[in-house]
Amino acid sequence: MNDITNKYKAVVRDRHGTLVIIFVNLLFYIVLNTIPNLGDKLLLYPEINMVIERPWTLITVFFSHEIHIHILGNMGLFFFFGSKLEKVTNSKVVILVYLITGFIGSLAILPVAYLIEWTETVVGASAAVFGIVSAFAVLRPSTIILRSKAKWWALALFVFNAIIAIINPQISVGAGAHAVGIIVGLIIGYWLKNKKTNLN
Repeated sequence: MNDITNKYKAVVRDRHGTLVIIFVNLLFYIVLNTIPNLGDKLLLYPEINMVIERPWTLITVFFSHEIHIHILGNMGLFFFFGSKLEKVTNSKVVILVYLITGFIGSLAILPVAYLIEWTETVVGASAAVFGIVSAFAVLRPSTIILRSKAKWWALALFVFNAIIAIINPQISVGAGAHAVGIIVGLIIGYWLKNKKTNLN
């Protein structure tokens, strides 16, 4: 019993930041699917006047999901890569990378939505999650996660995102955010890598 308890404590301790982000996403998912019209206040309307009126949606959007497969995919990927990133850095870095890539990804949605005349709400944490993946891929490119090297995961996400955007640009309003999340994650990853090199 003590061994199980110690293992549980170790899992929580070693993944504190990762688990906090997942918990917030799960909480948002539950309330969005149980409280009517809450999405109107939390999801992102990619129109400037709506963003000015509800600026917090630039943040709440990347904690929000509306369907099971979306949150399972995002949080599953985030758990594997966020845990690894937290192990080589710390919980503060994981949370900051998630927030920075998610926020810049939200900003990237605005011009894309304008260009394709998208006026519906946007939802999802993919930009932030992809940012976590690419940041870790820079720090540990050859680490095997789910039977593939981290660097190939980052590349696959970028290529898949580009293909979806090309095939059907009218429904890929999030494609710009995803790409920006990956790019910002790469930049942060290189910054962290150089910082660690300089400290050594």
